[in-house]
Amino acid sequence: MATMRAATLVAPFKMEVGEMPRPEVDDESVIVRLEGMGICGSNLHWWNGGGPATAFVRYPLPGAGCHEFAGVVAEVGRNVTLVRPGDRVAVDQFESSCCTACSYCKSGFFQHCTSRTSRSLEGYLEYLKTSERGLYRLPDNVETAAAAVVEPFACSIAALRRAGMPKGARVAVLGAGVLGLGAAGAARALGAGRVVITAKYPAQEALAARFGVDAVVPSGSDRLAEQIQEALGGPADMAVETVGGHAPTFSQALDAIRPCGTIVVLGLWDEMLPVDSWKCVLKDARVLFSLTHGLLDGETDYSLALRWMASREVPAQDLVTHLLPLERIEEGFRLASDKSSGVVKVVVTP
Repeated sequence: MATMRAATLVAPFKMEVGEMPRPEVDDESVIVRLEGMGICGSNLHWWNGGGPATAFVRYPLPGAGCHEFAGVVAEVGRNVTLVRPGDRVAVDQFESSCCTACSYCKSGFFQHCTSRTSRSLEGYLEYLKTSERGLYRLPDNVETAAAAVVEPFACSIAALRRAGMPKGARVAVLGAGVLGLGAAGAARALGAGRVVITAKYPAQEALAARFGVDAVVPSGSDRLAEQIQEALGGPADMAVETVGGHAPTFSQALDAIRPCGTIVVLGLWDEMLPVDSWKCVLKDARVLFSLTHGLLDGETDYSLALRWMASREVPAQDLVTHLLPLERIEEGFRLASDKSSGVVKVVVTP
């Protein structure tokens, strides 16, 4: 049996690369030779260990939970018609494993499919077996490895679309990592009137202008909400929280919005999140938690992401600052955990 290399998260802060069986094509499947696998914030929660994130994993974790994929089609089954060997693709793992028929699939929430063929996250490995659904051909000007960033960018796009951001809106984005810069770019592309972002590190601030940001506010400011409102020219119509962890960003978002404003939450916290319910109620705040991407108004978030990347209206590919081979995956996780090193996005390449 043919084998391939794959990573296993053995324990917090401990990764091993070994051999596992290489998947075999069948009549309905596609084998993708992966060229880019992103390190996501959720992966870092599992890498760090502790907190609510570990309730979703058990160590050792084969594959280490990677779900941001791009690669080249290596083999196709005889019933596959949408792609062919040699196609460069980004992979939407939720769409590829959904049934297309249940109420969640029909409403565009592929991740909540009631009959998904797979509920695992395949991981950091060399070859991925998937269906032909959820495979998106890459534009010529988007490099294959960098296209791993399509998945988190699509999450940011989905959050803003589902929240119904109105054109001309004043938008505050808390956090200037991949999700935050992606959300800022999506807000601008969707017609925001003014976009302000908070940033902690110089590498994040340096990218902000490429993503349509009008002003950057230091995330450590002791008058953050006030500075956001000053930069926006008034309270935010929408605040997008993208930090989570141990940050006080939900309460900051609540302070930044106007009465009847919207908070969109993309971040994941490492402890129970305290919420000032009185302030929420008195502001009539609308809060939307958004997990991942899907379909809305006839277009998937993946399709929109690639369209904006191809035109560079939102150059999400520029978020990839570090490429490391699979055998250096531990180094990649350490880099991704330390944003002071100039990292924005780390992508692992087999």
